[in-house]
Amino acid sequence: MIRQLTIVAISGVLIASKLSPSLASSYLRFAQDDSGLIKDALRFCLAILLILEANAALGWIWKQDSSGWRSDHEIAVITGGSKGIGAKLVQELVKRGAKVAVLDIEPLSADVSHDVRQSVSFYKCDVTSKESVRQAAEALRADIGSPTLLFNNAGVGNGNTILESTPESLSRIFNVNLISHWYTVQAFLPEMIAMKKGHIISTASMSAFLGLAGMVDYSCTKVALVAFHEGLVQELKHRYHCPQIKSTVAYPNWTRTDMTAPISKQIRKSGSSIVEPEEVARAMINHIVAGKSGHLVLGPKLAQYVRVFPSWLQEAIRDRLANVVTAVVPTNGS
Repeated sequence: MIRQLTIVAISGVLIASKLSPSLASSYLRFAQDDSGLIKDALRFCLAILLILEANAALGWIWKQDSSGWRSDHEIAVITGGSKGIGAKLVQELVKRGAKVAVLDIEPLSADVSHDVRQSVSFYKCDVTSKESVRQAAEALRADIGSPTLLFNNAGVGNGNTILESTPESLSRIFNVNLISHWYTVQAFLPEMIAMKKGHIISTASMSAFLGLAGMVDYSCTKVALVAFHEGLVQELKHRYHCPQIKSTVAYPNWTRTDMTAPISKQIRKSGSSIVEPEEVARAMINHIVAGKSGHLVLGPKLAQYVRVFPSWLQEAIRDRLANVVTAVVPTNGS
């Protein structure tokens, strides 16, 4: 029995430490409390290993974009591009020679250099309004041409619990984080189909894998983006017969933005780390330049498999992060 518990403990530590080093002690405690966890843990470890091996071996085959990347031919549209991850996407794309258009209700952040500003076309746009998106799309097409890259990056959060949520706050977060994707895709996808070239990138979140206290509405919008991405890929292939157009959904971990600033101490206390927006933007652009699509996890890789974890381990992970979102989060996010 001691030997078996040791095996479970070691395998559990390896798995949990991939998610967060602080989870290792929790795993050991749970494993020792119930010997019935042994078989479940071993089956789980084997399943994860098989999934990871299969993903590594096969993932590159269907994720390749045969059209390739040519910076002088790329025209990128970025919603929520005035600050946070969006502003860093702008800077990275300009640095690589692409034409860039920003759709936002706020002007470009003061952190954006003068040289970058000179290379960016800005359009004041409320992405929750289909008419506002349509007008911005017409203007930017006339100014710089038809986009080949669409970054659906605009996002908001509020830190409300379920009981604190109001119809207005729910409408706001779902319209910005989710419904706006319909408006932008409807505005730009038809020309991508005509060109048989394009890439649509959605900024989701690691919260798509974990429903946490204080961010239920936010997590729901990010989970929905997974379905949006998967359905979009299917429609491109089977309804529009245009598999050349790619779709990526990115899952950043806690990122240093205005949204996470009020809860940065809680994030660190939970054992999680905070990444810089430059790192997230660079990883997203590298993914596209490399001709990849699909799911881009920018955090602990095992987090995407959390739904197949044993129930007790899922709950242990959520409990560890339960008190992170305890402060009011600014309304403007990504």
